[in-house]
Amino acid sequence: MPDTAAPEAGAPPAGAATGGRAATRRALLEAAYVEFIEVGYLRTTIGAVCTRAGYTRGAFYSSFRSKEDLVAALYRSANALQVARVRRAVLGAVGRAAPGTHPGAAVSAALRDLSGQIGDEARWFGVVTELRGVAVRDERARAVLLDAQDDLYAGLQGIVEEVLRRTGTTTALAVRDVVVVAVGLYERAFASGAPDAPATATAVAVATDQLEAFLRAVTRD
Repeated sequence: MPDTAAPEAGAPPAGAATGGRAATRRALLEAAYVEFIEVGYLRTTIGAVCTRAGYTRGAFYSSFRSKEDLVAALYRSANALQVARVRRAVLGAVGRAAPGTHPGAAVSAALRDLSGQIGDEARWFGVVTELRGVAVRDERARAVLLDAQDDLYAGLQGIVEEVLRRTGTTTALAVRDVVVVAVGLYERAFASGAPDAPATATAVAVATDQLEAFLRAVTRD
């Protein structure tokens, strides 16, 4: 059950770095990420996040309304980081590609260069998977999940659209559908084993090959 205990009276943060509300929010998000990764979504409590960050519940509730609000902010932050990484890598690869290079080949080459970060992404996917289980019965968790998924898809869709514009190509499917398929390929790979296991790395490499084949099949001049 989500931790929705009433906040304490607002006392100054104990043992926490100063710097205003933005610093408080950032510290709580960083602490929450570690808690979610270490013990999972269900077992993470607001109290544990506050303790790890060095803030009181009063400070927590000055930044977030609930545990769901916290994970929603963390999910969007993770999305923004992932989309920024992919954008830099993919658009850089497209810009460096030799004339006539298929955009699917440029995209897959860029994603292979990002393979060293799959451990972090796979660990976060573990939290997402747990949240999906909760969302089956919890309307608030379901709203968080759907909003975060739409946010991720929108960010990646913008990248694909920019690639198509730069390469003068189109896709036989709606761009959003292309993004959904691509995300699904990598999620299946992340679900194949422990984040840092060789099997997971191999599965991610296979997913990248599959993505290239898929992009070649649906992209046209």
